[in-house]
Amino acid sequence: LLLGIVRDKTRPTTAWRKIPLITHQEQFLTAHGPMKQWFDLARDMESRPGVLSASTLPMQPWLDVPQGGWAAAVVTDNDPELADKLVQELADEAWALRESFCRLDSITPEAAIQRAVDADKGLVILSDTGDSIWGGATGDSNVLLAEMIRQQVPHRALITLVDPEAVEAAMAAGVGGTLTTMIGGKLDPNFGTPTQVTAKVAAIGGGRVDVSLLGFESYDLGSAALLEIGEIRLVVSENRGIGGNHPSVYEHFGLDVADARMLVVKTASNWQFYQPWIDQVIRVDTPGATTSHLEDLPWQHLPRPIYLLDSDATM
Repeated sequence: LLLGIVRDKTRPTTAWRKIPLITHQEQFLTAHGPMKQWFDLARDMESRPGVLSASTLPMQPWLDVPQGGWAAAVVTDNDPELADKLVQELADEAWALRESFCRLDSITPEAAIQRAVDADKGLVILSDTGDSIWGGATGDSNVLLAEMIRQQVPHRALITLVDPEAVEAAMAAGVGGTLTTMIGGKLDPNFGTPTQVTAKVAAIGGGRVDVSLLGFESYDLGSAALLEIGEIRLVVSENRGIGGNHPSVYEHFGLDVADARMLVVKTASNWQFYQPWIDQVIRVDTPGATTSHLEDLPWQHLPRPIYLLDSDATM
């Protein structure tokens, strides 16, 4: 495409449309569902004569900005009428799918942990939707940890939390020591409070973990510790790192994901790194900065009306 432009053989002509739409994160996967249907339409358009590119642009759900909302863009080879026609078709498709995009799949923490306990095989991924570190959340929500403790989960459970104070307490107790401390719910008091745990310090670690991931060659946990609470294996870290969203977090402490029945990821969509072990995925309706309940957030800058906040929004 670039060579065609330089040689004056291609004349890119762009049309775009703003779509008065924001949706939560639970239907953002492009492997199936409405997002796949929308993206597939764009790929089909790109296979048509004269079309150079077709772009689907769903906005990250929690951006409170005047430019907020979804968009679509189509680039043709010097055919403004075709570009305008196709971008309208792309925008109309997103609008027609808006209710499907807004379908909630998440369930309560109590129901999610119970379902994971009842699973008879494989790994159950518990998606902590409200505490998605890749969406900007703190990574210190203890809602699922507290529910695991309450239900006294009988199978191996893996979870991470950001809590520098808990790491310090673990280091003071030393490997093999026991500590009772308040964990999690400290970084953003709007969404939770600390919960008391008594745990054995199984290991001390942290620092940079070498793994090729999302364009980076390593990530930094800061100081970190592995705590044992019954069958729960809790990694507490100074930094967010990648929030337990990759097996290397647990492998760093000598844990084998294959031994776990349930594992919490701090994301609503990106559990693909656990695919070899996954039997089922459960999205959990948890509080936090990346909540799926967009209507509960104090929006100030979005252009209005906009769906799903306003029922009177139109194209």
